[in-house]
Amino acid sequence: MSERIYENGRIFALDATLPADYLLCKDGKIVSAGRGEPPPLSAGAERVDLKGGALLPAFIDSHSHLSAVAHRLLQLSLDGLSGREVLSAIARFIRDNNPEKGEWISAGGYEPEGGRLTAKQLDAVSPSHPLVLQYPSGHMGIFNSAALRVLGVDADTPPSEGGFIEKDADGNPTGYMEENDFVSRLKKVPPPAADKLLAAFGKAQDIYFSHGVVLIQEGLAMKELLPLYLALREKGLLKADVVLFPDLPSYPEYAAAFPEKGGKLRVGGVKLISDGSPQGRTAWLRQPYLDEEGNPDKSGYCGYPAVTREVLEEHVRFCAGKGLQLLVHCNGDRAADAFIDAQLRFGKPETRPVMIHAQMLPVDRLDDVRRAGIIPSFFIAHVGRWGDVHLKNLGERAQTISPLRSALDKGIPFTLHQDSPVLPPDMLYTVCCAAERRTQSGRVLGERERIDVLSALRAVTRNAAYQYFEENSTGGLRRGMRENLVLLSDDPFRTPHNRLPEIRVERTILDGKTVFCR
Repeated sequence: MSERIYENGRIFALDATLPADYLLCKDGKIVSAGRGEPPPLSAGAERVDLKGGALLPAFIDSHSHLSAVAHRLLQLSLDGLSGREVLSAIARFIRDNNPEKGEWISAGGYEPEGGRLTAKQLDAVSPSHPLVLQYPSGHMGIFNSAALRVLGVDADTPPSEGGFIEKDADGNPTGYMEENDFVSRLKKVPPPAADKLLAAFGKAQDIYFSHGVVLIQEGLAMKELLPLYLALREKGLLKADVVLFPDLPSYPEYAAAFPEKGGKLRVGGVKLISDGSPQGRTAWLRQPYLDEEGNPDKSGYCGYPAVTREVLEEHVRFCAGKGLQLLVHCNGDRAADAFIDAQLRFGKPETRPVMIHAQMLPVDRLDDVRRAGIIPSFFIAHVGRWGDVHLKNLGERAQTISPLRSALDKGIPFTLHQDSPVLPPDMLYTVCCAAERRTQSGRVLGERERIDVLSALRAVTRNAAYQYFEENSTGGLRRGMRENLVLLSDDPFRTPHNRLPEIRVERTILDGKTVFCR
C-alpha cells in the first residue's frame, strides 16, 4: 500500500477558491483534503513538500488531435515564417535532409501574410518532391505541382461538396485548397516511417504532460489511424489516457477494436466536421464576411457547410439510437444553428453532445443549447491568437465570439480547449484568454464575455471530466477520485490575469505516478 500526503502549499479542489492545507492519497486514489492537522499517517507514508506552490486537479484536454501533434513533430515547422522565409526554410530542409527522389515533404504552421504562395512558387524550391503546406487550423493548405500530379488534380478536377480548389485565370489549379478538398487529399500523403511516428507519440504525450494534461483526445480518428493506435496499444506506448472519436464510417471498426468502456485507450463516440475556420473565412455564417473595406461582402459570401443537413441529421440520429456521444465541429453561427436544430429534433440530451469550437455560437440560442444538452467546448485561445483577424473578418460580431459569460449565466456546463496542434495544449494560456479576452494587438474582444479564473479552471478540470462522463473519477479532489494532479509554481488566484501564462507546471501526476517533473 502506498500512502502520500501533499502539504506546505495551496491545495485547490476548485469547489471554491478556499485552499486546503493537505491532500491525503492512497494507492493512486484521493482519501481526503482538509485544513489544519492531517489524520495520522502510516509509518511509510510519503510526504510531498509543495514548497508554496499550488496543487490542483490535473487538466483535461476537451478537444485536440494527439496523432496530429505527433505528426507535427516530424514536419518542417513554418511557424512565424512568411513569403521568402518559407521558401528559404523549405530549400534548407531539402538540402539538410536530402530526401529521396519523389519523397513527400510536409510542412505545418503556414500562415500567409501579404498574399499566399502558389504551386509555381513552391516549385522553385521543390521541383521534384511532392510538397504540402498545411495551415495551423488544418482546414486548408497548398500543394506544389509535383504533389498535384501525384494526386491527379488538374484543370479538369471539379471541387467537391464542402470544399474548394482555387484556380487561376487560365483555369489551372494554384495549389491552394480548402476543407473537404484539402483534407481528403491530405489523407493520401504517405505517413512517416512507423518507428519514427511511434516515437513521436511518446514525445507528443510528454508535451501534454508538461502542461499538466493527463487525458488527451484524438479528435478525429479516421480509419488510416486505426493500425497506428492498435500498435500503440500492443507495444504499451500510451502513458496518458486517450479517448478516440472516429468519424462515422470508421466507428464500427474502432468500436470492435476497442470495446472496453474504460481504461487507458477507449472510444468516446463519433466526430463530425460541419463547417470550417473563421480566420480562414470558411466557417458558415448567418451574415456575410466583411471585405477589405470593412463592408459586407457584395457577393453575399457567408462561408459554407462541410456537410449537408441530411448528413448532420444522420449522425445525430445514429448516435441517439446507439447512446453515443456526438462531437460536431461548428465554428460559424449558421453551423451552430444547424446542429442545435438537429439535436433538438433527433438527439438525446443524456448523450452529452459536444459543440466543438462554438466560436460564433449565437447567444440567442443558448436556451436551446441547454435544452438539447449540448456542451459547448470553446476555443477561447483563438481570441488571443486570431482575435484581430476575427475583427477584420466579422466586425462587431467578433465581440461575442466564444460567449463564455453568457453560457455561464445560463448554467450551461462548458469546456475550453486549444485544438492542438493548432495551439499548444497550454491550459494556463487558455485560462488567461478566458479572463482577459485580449488580442495580439492589445484590444479587448468582448469584455462582457470575460469570466473569472475559478470558472475557467473548472472548465478545464471538472467540466471537462463531465464532458467525458468521468466526473466521479477525475477533475476534482473528492474522496475516491483518481490521484490526477498538477503542481503549479504559483497560485493562479493571486496572479494577475495577464501573467497567468508565466505560471510553470512543476509536476504532473497520473494515478499517483509522476509523469512530468520540471
